[in-house]
Amino acid sequence: MLGNWKGYYRFDNERIQKVIGYNETEFEIVIDKFDGKEFFGKVNDDEKTGGMKDTGEIIGRLENNEVYFKKIMPRNCSIALNGERVYSEKKHPTLYYSGRLSDEGKKIEGKWRFKRQLGFIFYIIPIIYNPGNGTWRMELK
Repeated sequence: MLGNWKGYYRFDNERIQKVIGYNETEFEIVIDKFDGKEFFGKVNDDEKTGGMKDTGEIIGRLENNEVYFKKIMPRNCSIALNGERVYSEKKHPTLYYSGRLSDEGKKIEGKWRFKRQLGFIFYIIPIIYNPGNGTWRMELK
């Protein structure tokens, strides 16, 4: 698990993916701590392919060939209908990744998702919504 991983993610919702303006968003993850089960590292999205600014943290675990990790970004980023990124100092919702490590240990692919969130219409009507989910893949470099 240790090392530099390059990969991409994409939304399952094609309308959201179209607003982002790219077929997939590239990222790089550096895993610098791994005890055989748990791992920790840093993640940087590629802004040129629709990714978020800032460096985030990765906290995960490996169970057999199943990989699970959380991507924690320091600032919230939302995407306007024109594709513009809007940043705030509010914490970004945690992203949850799951996938399968290849037998040779150099590729992982799987699904990512946000947990459902509570929002309000007109600041008074509560709704529960899913901000997004999709697929991802990365390879050890």
